[in-house]
Amino acid sequence: MWIFRWSEDSHLEKELNNPSCGNTHDWTYIPAPRAVKKPDNYELQNPVHTVTPEILSEEEVRKTLMGWVRRKLRYKNELVRKMEITEIMPSIIFYYVLDTFVEQRALKFSYQENPVIGTALPPNRKLKAWEVQCFPVKSFQDETKYFHMPNSDKKGICISCYGRGLVLCATCWGSGEIDCRKVYSNGRGRMLSLCPECTGNNTADCEKCSAIGHIQCLRCSGKGKVWYFTNLKVEYLTHRKYKLITDEDFPTLAVQKAHGLVLHDHTAELLTPISTCSEEEVNLASQLLVEESHFAWPDSRILRQQHSLKAIPVSKVLFTWEGLSGCFWIYGTKRQIYFKNYPLRKTCWP
Repeated sequence: MWIFRWSEDSHLEKELNNPSCGNTHDWTYIPAPRAVKKPDNYELQNPVHTVTPEILSEEEVRKTLMGWVRRKLRYKNELVRKMEITEIMPSIIFYYVLDTFVEQRALKFSYQENPVIGTALPPNRKLKAWEVQCFPVKSFQDETKYFHMPNSDKKGICISCYGRGLVLCATCWGSGEIDCRKVYSNGRGRMLSLCPECTGNNTADCEKCSAIGHIQCLRCSGKGKVWYFTNLKVEYLTHRKYKLITDEDFPTLAVQKAHGLVLHDHTAELLTPISTCSEEEVNLASQLLVEESHFAWPDSRILRQQHSLKAIPVSKVLFTWEGLSGCFWIYGTKRQIYFKNYPLRKTCWP
């Protein structure tokens, strides 16, 4: 007695269109071979320069704020002209960024209907996952590549149809018939007319399998056998970590988009932490993030690392206006404004 497996049409069609696709859990990640890399000493030879806060005058503060208000269609400039500036507090925000560019590889047991055309190199030897040569197009640019592992092909029985070439029809479940619901009414009470297809028997031939009860297997196209092989996925990923060193209650998003002075910028296969900055908290943050990155992804191989330190000048301005006390910030080398809940807005515009 033949035993047929039920067909999963939609899933198989997706796999046939893209043999490399599949659930992420189908892939087995292979740990990268250990490689001894010695960090360079660039950080010691190129110490971080010292930077001092920018001190703005009251006239510069009003001029900067006025230019910002004029670009806002719904803001009034009366506050800028009449407010009393009580204090200007200059400071420096340090923005440290570490990028780690890694490579990871995974294997998956796959299949295809026909064998691969051409000769697999090197001949007569199977390669391991990390022996296949592959290189990224560009460093710090995420990408994924798929490879057919050389000499991994083997012809075998199709696991969907067990070599029969046919699978159970998912529409009629092998019966060759389906329930017919085509009952017609003449619109006069409960008088019904017989369906011309089933003539009142409530069953009709299954159109999917032509009443046979089985359909051709999509995996093997009815051949009963497929070529199994090992599929290799190579991923290049960039992991970013950052640290803000600031005492101000300043929004993180604004700092990340701010223009500042780059104090340090270096790229290497393996970095050493910054240790020469006058701000000790910067040195500690760099040491923590760099050391963590060397062991954060045990299954991956570190290809390149880059880190940068940016100094962003910030001036916190305290003011009073008609009994109202508030503050705003002027930040960055281009003197951007961060003013939350500006009090004077036009009710109607333009």
